[in-house]
Amino acid sequence: MKPLSPTTTPSRAARQKGIAVMLTALMLVTTIPIVGLAIDAGLLYLIRARLSSACDAAALATARNLNLGMDLSEQIENATVRGTAFFNANFPPGYLGTASVTPTINVEQTSLNTLSVTTSATATANLYFLRVLGTSATLTGSIGRASRRDVNVMLVLDRSGSMNASNACTPMIVASKTFSDLFIQDRDRLGLVTYGGTVFNAYAPTRDFKNPSSSLNDAIDEVVCTGQTNTPHAYWSAYQQLVALNQPLALNVIVLFTDGVPNTFTARFPIRTTPDVRRDNPSKWYCGGANAYVECMIPKSSCQDDNGLPSTHPSWGVFAAKLGVLTGGSLTVVAGDTFGLLNPEATGPAGGEPMIPMPGRVGCAMTGHQRRIREDISYIPAQDVNGINISGYMESGLERFPTGHPYEGEVRPDNPSNLARVAMNLSDNVAAAARNNPTMPVVTYTVGLGTQVDHDILRRMANDPASPSFDSSRVSGLYVFAPTVDQINAAYARIASEVLRLAL
Repeated sequence: MKPLSPTTTPSRAARQKGIAVMLTALMLVTTIPIVGLAIDAGLLYLIRARLSSACDAAALATARNLNLGMDLSEQIENATVRGTAFFNANFPPGYLGTASVTPTINVEQTSLNTLSVTTSATATANLYFLRVLGTSATLTGSIGRASRRDVNVMLVLDRSGSMNASNACTPMIVASKTFSDLFIQDRDRLGLVTYGGTVFNAYAPTRDFKNPSSSLNDAIDEVVCTGQTNTPHAYWSAYQQLVALNQPLALNVIVLFTDGVPNTFTARFPIRTTPDVRRDNPSKWYCGGANAYVECMIPKSSCQDDNGLPSTHPSWGVFAAKLGVLTGGSLTVVAGDTFGLLNPEATGPAGGEPMIPMPGRVGCAMTGHQRRIREDISYIPAQDVNGINISGYMESGLERFPTGHPYEGEVRPDNPSNLARVAMNLSDNVAAAARNNPTMPVVTYTVGLGTQVDHDILRRMANDPASPSFDSSRVSGLYVFAPTVDQINAAYARIASEVLRLAL
């Protein structure tokens, strides 16, 4: 037994023990509620965090599923059902003893091109330790928000002859219709441009693209694959239709499908009136008529353009090159012949590609031999018919007329490789112009099918992050490669997923 200190008496020690008991009792009165508050507050925190996650999930799911139904009210109803299912999956009934959990999902048009989804929910949470204070339950709540922009999509489909030769035309048609069905009638807008050597504006972008009497899918069904590959003019035609819509708050998208390399472009070509030499016949030039090549050292003053104007007036049309060799999916050699001059705009879905001019033009090689149009043209102009520069991506490979030639320094039209390189440059430049539009940038997605596509140009057009020329300061798209026709649907599905992700 510990001895008492000299100043501590037995009665005083007893009194100190009593005080300790009283202090402990008083501390328990305050400590227990504090501990209870901590435990109950922790449970409330868990409940509210789970409730917040459930509201966010429901809002996002509702926004993502606003494409189920024929009109907006039906779409909202179906999407709300999906959103509620996501809420219940993330906040199961009775979670941590909660009750009276009632989610409310509201969809409203907050701007011309945006639907806003708000999910709110409350839950009654039980209290355990704080019941001693007379409160057995409390109410907690949360709100989740998401928005879904309208989407304007222009499908640009390659209907060149190679699509038919490889039996890819029908699979492309089927997959394109499946892709269009993923978008929303009465809100999203879809349109269609098809192209071979010429370009056909097959279906103007509209919200009513699932109209049974005149649908986008009907227009896709009419595609007939024939001709060359005028990628730049087709892309520009689609881009101009998006510009005409003038909806900067929407997500504006071009989806370009191709199985080959751009080899065609549209321009106003100056007709040759000065005798010169050409690379394949350096001592002769073509005057037209029954004989292919004759000695002819006089200007072709009788050659008129497609409007019957004098030959000094440029001729508007399509000029193409027949391609040669592709190695490893990249352009390495372009050889073959030239083809044109064609009417730039197709007159129907079959994409007929009539010559310019019609029979009867006097003094022009193009009258009787479409593959000798290069003998009637002075040079390739510095810009195409849309004002896009022909220089750029493949500038180093362009051959120009030499010093002393009547057209010194101009890009030669009598080199098939030049035509393909110009078409590649123009394809790159039109896509850059679309994404660089400061008021309404366009996102580009490209699908390349088979072994004859050039992966580099399709990545460049999409501003794909995998492209060596990727510009992180501009909107980025995606290039998807489909090695075979069996993978076209998968390529489209990936693009649709990316588009809908960006729309949120």
